[in-house]
Amino acid sequence: MKFGIGMPEGPSPEYQALSRFKDYVEFKSGGEISVRLFPGNQLGSEREMLEMIQQGSLEMSFPADGAMGGFYPPMQVWSIPYVFESAPIAWHVMQSDFAERMKEDILKTTGIRALAFSQNGFRSFTNNVRPVVSPQDLAGLKIRTMESPVYMTMVNAMGATAVPIAGSEVVMALKQGVVDGQENPPAVVSNGGHGEVQDYYTLNEHTFGLHVVVANNDWFSALPEGHQQIIADGAQMMAATENLLKTEGDWLYSRRLVEEMGMKIHVSTPEEKAAFKAVAQPPVLAFIRENVGAEVVDGLIAAVEAAKADLYGN
Repeated sequence: MKFGIGMPEGPSPEYQALSRFKDYVEFKSGGEISVRLFPGNQLGSEREMLEMIQQGSLEMSFPADGAMGGFYPPMQVWSIPYVFESAPIAWHVMQSDFAERMKEDILKTTGIRALAFSQNGFRSFTNNVRPVVSPQDLAGLKIRTMESPVYMTMVNAMGATAVPIAGSEVVMALKQGVVDGQENPPAVVSNGGHGEVQDYYTLNEHTFGLHVVVANNDWFSALPEGHQQIIADGAQMMAATENLLKTEGDWLYSRRLVEEMGMKIHVSTPEEKAAFKAVAQPPVLAFIRENVGAEVVDGLIAAVEAAKADLYGN
């Protein structure tokens, strides 16, 4: 089987998770399943790999929620600003009945089998102009976003100007001053080269980014039942690996960004996050309710409240 991802071979959580998937599946299948890895967009962009999954020319991939949203719009619901107060809450929701219903709906509407959700990381702002402590500090800044109306709505609501740019072009756009900043998790800022061309980083954690482990359904369904279980279990292990490494990376990569790249980092307080939430969440909620439907929004919010109750008690 072929497995393609966007991140290149190296120390990134994405590639480490993929390597563990390969080792697990090949070991558990006694070598009956051979996993060929294609990192670094060798097979095309995330969108192109998703198209290959649909067409059957690629067995598995690992797209981010932004790319997945182009095939399955309800995926945008995970991008509601400040809906998750911590990574453990998000992990709980990714294993919830809400998440299982979404996987079933993805299969029904796209033909793509979603095997697991995992943590791409909490996204936060970098820029080259000034420290950002409050939404007012974003006023007038040009911020690169993914080509997603949800992210553009959020950034514009905070007072900045959202500029959608493909991921492969972000570092050059920052170097050339096309944009003042961008938003990504610490691991991406460090490994992607953003930290080398940006001065300020505010860990305000406005959205929780997802990855989705996906497979071509015809290929998966034709596997022997035992091999299906190995692949499904490998996907869960892959997700758990990324969840841990992405969370650990919040402080490990932040330290690297300060010590090796000279970035100045501000960690937002709960009160500062509340100020960002007050301006960013309402317009995004309204946009998603209008474009995806209130049911999926209410379902996620209910799953978050249930997760908090399970984790912390009533």
